[in-house]
Amino acid sequence: MSDETAKDEVLTSEEIEALVERANEPGFDDGEFRAHDFTGGQSLSMSKWTELRLLLDKHAEALKGVLTSAYGVPITSDVKTIEFGSAGELLMEFPERLCLVSTSTEPFDAEVHLLLPGELLTTLVNHYFGGGSLPAPMMPSRVTPSEQRIGERVSKTFFRTMLEVWSDRFPLTFGDLFIDVTPDRFSMLPKSLGFAVIPFEVSISDSESHLVRLLIPFDALEAHEESFIPKTSAEPRATSYSAWEPEIRAVLPEVSVEVRGELCELKATLRTLLQMQIGTTIPISEPSEVELFSEADLIAVGRYGAFDGFKAMQFTRFREDKS
Repeated sequence: MSDETAKDEVLTSEEIEALVERANEPGFDDGEFRAHDFTGGQSLSMSKWTELRLLLDKHAEALKGVLTSAYGVPITSDVKTIEFGSAGELLMEFPERLCLVSTSTEPFDAEVHLLLPGELLTTLVNHYFGGGSLPAPMMPSRVTPSEQRIGERVSKTFFRTMLEVWSDRFPLTFGDLFIDVTPDRFSMLPKSLGFAVIPFEVSISDSESHLVRLLIPFDALEAHEESFIPKTSAEPRATSYSAWEPEIRAVLPEVSVEVRGELCELKATLRTLLQMQIGTTIPISEPSEVELFSEADLIAVGRYGAFDGFKAMQFTRFREDKS
């Protein structure tokens, strides 16, 4: 390939833009190429965390009661579908007015973040200082000091209830809270860092709703996913019997086996064994017990004696008898 040919553009910028626009259209599929969702793996993992969902539902229920009591207005809280997003993508979606609360969390060994929208804080400030009957005022582009203090109160309530609800299933430990009214701290994170985004829809007096987002590093959650997946117990294997099993049970008692009884054990030297011949007598003492064997397995132990003129043994215990 010549240098001149190598410098030629394969596609013009207009053609590239047209292809991108075409690929972004809903249902794009030309039969050969199709759009691929690279977050599918994370979504699949999060869909299995059903125990986490139960914890979040309990957390939302607890928040409802605490917030209602603290601000004197009916407040509901519901958890929406958990989503995945990278730090760069989430940063672009942050509201202009916000309160971002960050805290190091164990055992995640990472910071989790609570994103509170400014409009929610404005409403809560209005109710907290007795202006609930009046519409919330229009505020400047940055959260005010009063809203920041309310944001800190809300975050402490949020993390305290989270700590209490999660304690039985997954104990947490939170560090100091860093309260920011800008996304500067979050913007320092690697843009590719993935987060599990947990939205809590907070509704006030059924008149307005706001999304409070809990951001937990995805890798930190995935490292402990065994705590968020239902524990399964191995089911006992079903015993299967063949059609001819009853016949085997019927015939088995009639099978002949070799059984022997041992009266005693005698220790002798090799010299004594070599000197034995026909007519040699070995003195043995009358045993107190006789052991009964089948092959090499001990079956039973009995007392040595006589019965009806014959040498005999009377069973005293069997192998399975531990007494």
